Amino acid sequence: MNVELTTAPAPALEFMGADRHVGGRAYQQDQVICLSTPDMKYQLVVVADGVGGHWGGEMASKTVIEVARRLFPAQLNQFPASGGFLEYFCQTANDEIRARAARENQEAFSTVVALLTTPGRAYWAHVGDSRLYGFKGAELVHQTNDHSLVQALFDQGRITADERRVHPERNRVLNVLGLNDTVQPTLGEISLTPDMAFLLCTDGFWEHVAVSEMPLILAAADLSFAASVWVRQAARRAGAGGDNVALALWRSPPRSKRGWLSFR
Repeated sequence: MNVELTTAPAPALEFMGADRHVGGRAYQQDQVICLSTPDMKYQLVVVADGVGGHWGGEMASKTVIEVARRLFPAQLNQFPASGGFLEYFCQTANDEIRARAARENQEAFSTVVALLTTPGRAYWAHVGDSRLYGFKGAELVHQTNDHSLVQALFDQGRITADERRVHPERNRVLNVLGLNDTVQPTLGEISLTPDMAFLLCTDGFWEHVAVSEMPLILAAADLSFAASVWVRQAARRAGAGGDNVALALWRSPPRSKRGWLSFR
């Protein structure tokens, strides 16, 4: 993973970390990026998982990251409600994926989960089965619900939680970027407290790492190192045929840190 730091007084910033692993696949379709404004008032964290053939899935997830870099923070002040920025981001990524796929006559789709933090408040959006977990200390206070067939069956009471984990259609997503002209992300928000932290990941991570392990990951002194260790742990648990893995970590930044940080 490449790390970019500009105007940063330290070699790393402690409040964000990210990494990815190819797993047992021949190519990488998972992407992740973490961005911060120079004054560290606003951060954007994005995880995307490409869906489709080799070219299509990789192109789609890379497009999500390209759009994030272009829109943040340049377009942030256009949206009084920060959730509106995330909707705009998802729709813009959707439009660009569809346009590129049409030019190449290929199928290209991607999941996305995005976290935007502002002074005192956090906002998120997701499409597909890439997830956000929010914690206050060791307590899980929010988890996104997948846009997937097994989630729909579970919500309808047709399968149990145990059946959901082993269902043969558990990887079938119902809503992804690039599928339709208009995308409808699920949005959420919460007031930030000093003990809050978030974990964003693709299915290659959450299928092999328990929720009970996540507070320990987020409590690590070095989140970049923790992300690197745990994407490899997830890949090892998945075995030879395992999926790509992407992971991003965020926690309330110390006031003394200043800088612009980008992981990709």
